[in-house]
Amino acid sequence: MTAPAFQPGTFRFLKDLATNNSRDWFDRNKADYQRLVKIPADAFRAGLADALADLTGCTIASKQFRINRDLRFSRDKTPYNTHIRMAFWPASAAFEGKDAQPPGFFLSIEPDHIRLGTGCMTFSKPVLGAYLAALEAGRGGEVTKVLNAAGSCGFKVSDPDLVKVPRGFPKDHPHADLARHKGLAVWRDLPDTGTVQDETAIATLVKVWTPALPVWRYLYNLQEKA
Repeated sequence: MTAPAFQPGTFRFLKDLATNNSRDWFDRNKADYQRLVKIPADAFRAGLADALADLTGCTIASKQFRINRDLRFSRDKTPYNTHIRMAFWPASAAFEGKDAQPPGFFLSIEPDHIRLGTGCMTFSKPVLGAYLAALEAGRGGEVTKVLNAAGSCGFKVSDPDLVKVPRGFPKDHPHADLARHKGLAVWRDLPDTGTVQDETAIATLVKVWTPALPVWRYLYNLQEKA
């Protein structure tokens, strides 16, 4: 479970990009981007996908998000992201609509820390319906159990999407807070960028992710039944 890891220069590049976030600077340093970011990220993502396949028992597909920012609806017009972000999900799972996606694993390599998570950012309509139905039927304890187990290992639950419970869901239900989620994920920050700078990086990340695996598995099973 070893793979080429990132270098200290990767993080220097990301910090320099944050300071000099312009097309002119990026064009002058594009060779460094390829050498320090793009090439090692591609290799690392492939190795991590294999490791997550071993962890989950599923064939894993993956994506690396573009360095170019989408500026169409943003007031911030800086052209480049200053992080490396990847997503991993079961290759057999279908994406539903524009935003909804299957349960997956997420990795963000920031200039000064590492962030990882697992879950589903936005439920598809069938999965959201199954999720709310399970809560209302009194099976919210299973969700709470897996979230608490992940929380005891340093993971934090994503914030609710809604201020109030959705229409039709009992306001006084014991799991009303969980019903305010339109997606569900847990996240953990690792303050040491050295985590991804040696040959044990993939094994280390998988070890950190493992306590959150029941969250992923609960959501994966929910989707399979929806």
